[in-house]
Amino acid sequence: MMSIGSSGVSVEFWYNAASYRKEINMKPHPLLAVLAVLGPLVSFAAPQTPPSEAPTVKAVRVEKGPSLDGRLDDEVWQKAPVFSGFKMVFPRPGDEPSEKTELRVIFDENSLYIGVFCYDREPARISANSMSHDGDNEHESEDAVRILLDPFLDRRNAYFFSVNPRGARSEGLATGEHSSLAWDGIWDARGVIGEDGWSAEVRIPFKTISFKPGLASWGVNVERVIARKQETDRLSGARGDSFFTNPAEAAALEGVAGVKQGLGLTFKPYGLASASRNHEAGEPTDWTWDGGFDLYKNFTPNFVGAFSYNMDFAETEVDERRVNLTRFPLYYPEKRTFFLEGSEIFNFGTTSAEGGFAPFFSRRIGLFEGRQVPVAFGTKAFGKLGNTNIQVLDVRTNALNGLPAENFLAARVSQNILAESKVGLIFTDGSPTGEKNSLAGFDLVYQTSRFMKDKNFLAGGWFVYNWNANPAGRHDGFGLKLDYPNDLWDIAATYNSYGDALDPGIGFLPRKNIRVFNLGVNYMPRPEKGLVGRLVRQLFYELRFSFTWDLQGVLETRRIFTAPLNLRTESGEHLEFNVVPNFDLLREDWEVSDGVILPPGAYTFTNYGVQFETASHRPWSVGLEWKFGQFYSGHYDDVELGFSLKFKGFATLGLDANFVRGRLPQGNFEENVYQFKADFYLTPRLGLMNYVQYDDDSNELGINTRFRWEISPGNTIYLVYSKNWERRWDPARRFYPLEERGVFKITLSIRP
Repeated sequence: MMSIGSSGVSVEFWYNAASYRKEINMKPHPLLAVLAVLGPLVSFAAPQTPPSEAPTVKAVRVEKGPSLDGRLDDEVWQKAPVFSGFKMVFPRPGDEPSEKTELRVIFDENSLYIGVFCYDREPARISANSMSHDGDNEHESEDAVRILLDPFLDRRNAYFFSVNPRGARSEGLATGEHSSLAWDGIWDARGVIGEDGWSAEVRIPFKTISFKPGLASWGVNVERVIARKQETDRLSGARGDSFFTNPAEAAALEGVAGVKQGLGLTFKPYGLASASRNHEAGEPTDWTWDGGFDLYKNFTPNFVGAFSYNMDFAETEVDERRVNLTRFPLYYPEKRTFFLEGSEIFNFGTTSAEGGFAPFFSRRIGLFEGRQVPVAFGTKAFGKLGNTNIQVLDVRTNALNGLPAENFLAARVSQNILAESKVGLIFTDGSPTGEKNSLAGFDLVYQTSRFMKDKNFLAGGWFVYNWNANPAGRHDGFGLKLDYPNDLWDIAATYNSYGDALDPGIGFLPRKNIRVFNLGVNYMPRPEKGLVGRLVRQLFYELRFSFTWDLQGVLETRRIFTAPLNLRTESGEHLEFNVVPNFDLLREDWEVSDGVILPPGAYTFTNYGVQFETASHRPWSVGLEWKFGQFYSGHYDDVELGFSLKFKGFATLGLDANFVRGRLPQGNFEENVYQFKADFYLTPRLGLMNYVQYDDDSNELGINTRFRWEISPGNTIYLVYSKNWERRWDPARRFYPLEERGVFKITLSIRP
């Protein structure tokens, strides 16, 4: 059935459920195809060595750090040596940057300070359109400085920090070619635009990060984005095939010694007052006063214990609603801080919830079918012990509306091997419904950024076994992946198998009883000559195959994606046209929309897609995506429109709409989703965010307003208001109020 994703626990299997079927008598094993495409490359892989040409940056100790205002005019900055040897990564790897960048690093007993001055001969054209936390400055949509910090020097995992010219901040975790905003640390930064460009000051308390004591150096990398030029300059790893998020490409930061984390204690209490009302049930307003706390203890500088009592997530942004044209749930990312901290340790093999399977998916805890389940307490220990990465998580939920009180356990351990690789184990226990459910798994990932001297390569595999209430069938799953992710060629092949009885209680698996083979080949040249070279920054020639069989070898789904036209212009616009032949074998009735039911059978159809997006660094942007053509037994149109307007970070207005029209012999259907965002900021620490959504599948209109005032890093006041209405087609009135809630919340961070 077609559904609209809401704030419930639902996950999207990444591929379009539409594919096409062909009877095949000869069925060669897909593993042979994986090895045939990428297997010969493995013979060239060699043990990795650290980058030999990476520069060295020296940090200077000072008695007291600067006062943050973004200007780099404090006297202490004059004590630091200036590093200005940045190199261009894009558009011409290894060239001299078009603008000069200067880097300084100092530290005192408590914090690390990083100062960056970004010279610009046209300061009026600097792109700085955001003040939101974890906003646009993480991407190439505006000018930004990004900092990668590897205080373990393990060349596998790192922190990253990002700041734009208006002081908007982002922070997260990086590993290999991937990064995540999952981690929220207590740190501070300021940015300011001047006559010669812009500058940023960053302060990272040593209490905020984990580090390995006694190291002669840390890993560090700094990247600058000049958005209007689509230019990226970097301290280290200035190659097109080099990922900024890969700590193996980092330079050496020398001189950081004699620093302390204090007692290693962080106490984070919160107090909350709320008023809620269920209009539909006719209940009076319910006033609530509540509180709780999180307590963190650093047992070592890089191993942390945490305990949370009476968790509350009132300040968490609501999920966006989306039209679902597949037979499988939609994916929504985790946004709750307690579960995000240290979540990178649970990365397992080559799997991910967004990719189709994860043995541990934290949104199964405290959320069930769109309802929040109260969490009594949670405890965890996470971090590194030498070359071993560990997290043990235990959470207890309270009973709610027929759901029993339940205990959830997840444990993960992985060992760093070679230069960038790892081997590990995982175990989970628990189920939202209270049924007995346990899972154990093993994974091995070989990864290198020195493949054939300077290329990226990954080979990995995993295996899991699940004990649940179903005694019959196959309870196991396994997968293999070979990946060659580089700037000119990006080639990946995966093979995964999921048993018919595999049903992880606190994991994610949208489709079982299948074997899936995926192969993707992307050729992405950057033309340099002629008219094309003057207008086009990069071309993308894509060809991707996806085949899904049941465990008996019957083809159920096939999808072939090709993009004969896909390019990004020198100014940042994106244009694409794609063709997608599909096949899907329906084994039972599928209600695509209310009253529109597709009967079982084999469906072969082809659809098309057109995309256009203006450059995101502009104060305004427009996006259009139109999918059209055949859809199972009929035809459809799926149009997504987006428009945003930004005013120097102080205001951002965004309007998005998704219109779906289906015309099938079994009946016609239409679905619409409307979203409006209006964010207003006085500073990056003081803002009002408004989010309005409506869809005509649930016929619900929802508003979510959040006021956030960060008095100082880690100490924040929130005012949150949300209300839902249902649209009913009666003569009285169109919208009836459902639930309404207002929350006043204060969170503090106390670190002795």
